[in-house]
Amino acid sequence: MFSVSTIRSVLSIVTPWLSRLISLTAVVILVGLIPEIAGIDPSQSILRARSGQQQLLTAESLQAVRTDLQLDRSGFERLVDWFSGLIRGDLGVSWIDGSSVISAIQNALSTSLFLMSTALMLTVILCSITLMNTLRLWKKGKLKSSHNSLSIVFISLPEYVIASLLILFFAIWLGWFPPYGWQSWQNVWLPSLALALPASGLFSRLLHDSLVRVFNEQWITTWLSANVHISQIIRFALKKALSSLLPQIAMIIIGITGGAVAVEQIFSIPGIGRLILSATKAQDLPILQGGLLVLLFLSIMISSFGLLLQQLILGDSLKSGKLISSYSTFQFTKSLPKQLIAFSIFSFLLLIAIWSLFRDPYSSQFARLASANMQIPLGADGIGRDLLARIGTGMVSTFQAGILATFLSLLTGIIMGLNSRFTQGLIEITKGVPYIVAGLLVAGISGMNENSALIAIVLVSWAPLAAHCASLLVEAKAQPYVHLAPTWGTNKLKIFRFYLLPYILPPLLRHTLLKLPVITLSLTSLSFIGLGAKPPEPEWGLMIAENLPYIERAPQGVLGPIVGLILMGVAINLLFDD
Repeated sequence: MFSVSTIRSVLSIVTPWLSRLISLTAVVILVGLIPEIAGIDPSQSILRARSGQQQLLTAESLQAVRTDLQLDRSGFERLVDWFSGLIRGDLGVSWIDGSSVISAIQNALSTSLFLMSTALMLTVILCSITLMNTLRLWKKGKLKSSHNSLSIVFISLPEYVIASLLILFFAIWLGWFPPYGWQSWQNVWLPSLALALPASGLFSRLLHDSLVRVFNEQWITTWLSANVHISQIIRFALKKALSSLLPQIAMIIIGITGGAVAVEQIFSIPGIGRLILSATKAQDLPILQGGLLVLLFLSIMISSFGLLLQQLILGDSLKSGKLISSYSTFQFTKSLPKQLIAFSIFSFLLLIAIWSLFRDPYSSQFARLASANMQIPLGADGIGRDLLARIGTGMVSTFQAGILATFLSLLTGIIMGLNSRFTQGLIEITKGVPYIVAGLLVAGISGMNENSALIAIVLVSWAPLAAHCASLLVEAKAQPYVHLAPTWGTNKLKIFRFYLLPYILPPLLRHTLLKLPVITLSLTSLSFIGLGAKPPEPEWGLMIAENLPYIERAPQGVLGPIVGLILMGVAINLLFDD
């Protein structure tokens, strides 16, 4: 007869993997049933992708496609065939060109893995540089007063924006690298850097905050008083700081995988991200199902390895209650210079929003791409509209949507993170779905309504917060006072309210503030595929899309919204930097 403790141990191992299996199966089934759920006929998109000619969409040609691909069968019948092929190691053939799905994925995956490996290498190098600076500041006693605004800039920008800026500076202006293609080593660096910069910015900031907390713990003072060598103190501090971040590091690596979709599209790289995006647009379900299956499998493996590594590092302290850590607080900064800078930025953005109320952001009053002057300080866009008026008018709606999406992501992340034993698979699967693909899937299911972009971003943005919440919860439960609380007669509700939440919420709120600018800009980026706001609204994502063709002649149309988001991110993080 098995004991209760044995059954619980088995369930703790089996439940997360069962969650992964259920989540993975659900996503594959959902993708396979998109035509039935959305009530659409994929034969039109397939025929258009095959021929590229709108006039060939006759009733006879559409019926020929349906017959050829057996689209008259139900979605359930197609899924049964797909799963039976999967068991045999056969993912079918493309609906567009009849090529083998496995061959297409293998060719694309090798390219993507090379790109991701290079990006990961650059991420490690960049993080090592910031880590050395953090340790240098600690040795000088200046760590508390430090602030890495550069990391906030990187965090504030999603990969597709950084890719556009890198092309502008290094390909167009300086001419150092080719703007697109995948023919030589010169084609590798810009897309790799576009993936590495936001990943290294987020990881550097999370590691910095974790090290600040560890270096403030009592054992540091004790070891310094005992003349323990500084290198040994740093080694143990790094081990402790990284242990709570390992699941989050796994999420960052998965984020590099997902971010490759936009980067591969921008740089015309024949990788799996571009393959999936093209399949999504063309409704080539076999390629989409196979590609997502590979991406999500990679996501599960990376996340599982991170969790295993965390358990190996922390060891018995997770169960014995011997993990002694101090928890951070969440409050306004006490630094007067930081307060002044933050409020100056807020005032500047507010003045622009107020000034735009007295301007017309919709009328084409000026010459096309008119230069900046006293009347139009930022010039005009491609059809003669006041750029500064459009930036100011779009600011309020853009930030409203971004704040709402961030709040919903935080709320969902907390709920899922506190129940990670049952939701671990969903967290990993969600993080593995690129937000652009999520937007296209939501659009395919729900239609191009104004809330589609918000739904898509919330669906994928909560996963990193949930992973962080789950990691902090593991760490909080391993604290001695939490481990001993039941022996004092403290009930579970009080333990959660007075012990666990104060440990979890401050770092999670700081992480959420870091995510606010990138969630906002990711939300606006879905305007590229027709989700969210529609022209002629001065929404920042639409503005970037509209002005991107003129970036060489009038870069302010693209840089204006990007700089606004960066300034907002810097101001918010300066305000809560303590």
